[in-house]
Amino acid sequence: MGMYHSTYFAYGLRIPGDGPTWAEADRVDEQLRTLKEQCPDVGYLTAGNYDADELFLTTQCDEVALGTYKHVTPETVTAEQLADWNRQLTNAVHALGYGDLPGLGQPGWLCVPDLS
Repeated sequence: MGMYHSTYFAYGLRIPGDGPTWAEADRVDEQLRTLKEQCPDVGYLTAGNYDADELFLTTQCDEVALGTYKHVTPETVTAEQLADWNRQLTNAVHALGYGDLPGLGQPGWLCVPDLS
């Protein structure tokens, strides 16, 4: 079995969880389809350390494969776009039932290494 390394640069937030990430990701995937009208830019990412992936709600998400680089310029995103993404992420957090989770931070730019 081979290993796959990558890194993601995304705008979003980490969803803390206790159960299997894949099961929660399946639920989120299904629920986000019903929220597309109010949260059109929100998706999700599962990434992390081998079999201990974490779940992230994201808007913009770029993958950077091992051995390559990508020039990412978050300052090209306007304040209005960030405000819209924040609104969409907040709506998704509440619609998905994460509003009262301890450790749930504010949206921001994330750099997430992934080992699969």
